[in-house]
Amino acid sequence: MNHLDLESKIKSIRVPERDGEFWQTLPERVLAQAQAQAQDARAHKPAAPHFHYSLFAILNSKFVLACLVAGFCLWQSRMPQAISYKLLKDEREVRQALAQWPGRLDALMRDEHGLHNLILDPP
Repeated sequence: MNHLDLESKIKSIRVPERDGEFWQTLPERVLAQAQAQAQDARAHKPAAPHFHYSLFAILNSKFVLACLVAGFCLWQSRMPQAISYKLLKDEREVRQALAQWPGRLDALMRDEHGLHNLILDPP
């Protein structure tokens, strides 16, 4: 629909007859209706949640946080001990294997990569 068709349709619509009082009170009625809708919208708007923490809840949460931090620190302090124990155990096994090395070296092996020691498993 183009602009001319729209104008012709608008002009062809019949407007009901209104007296002078209607047109004089129209702005007041529109403002009153708009204000009523605004108040209605404010009345139905959900209120923002209001959080009220008591002193007990604040202290309780700080205590729980302090306990968690202390537990984490204790857990971390034991981790190096466990790691060092594992490394010491692995070092003992490596030393035992190296101590048996000369007795297990019986032959040389040659392949495409060169000359290598052939290590035999003990019987």
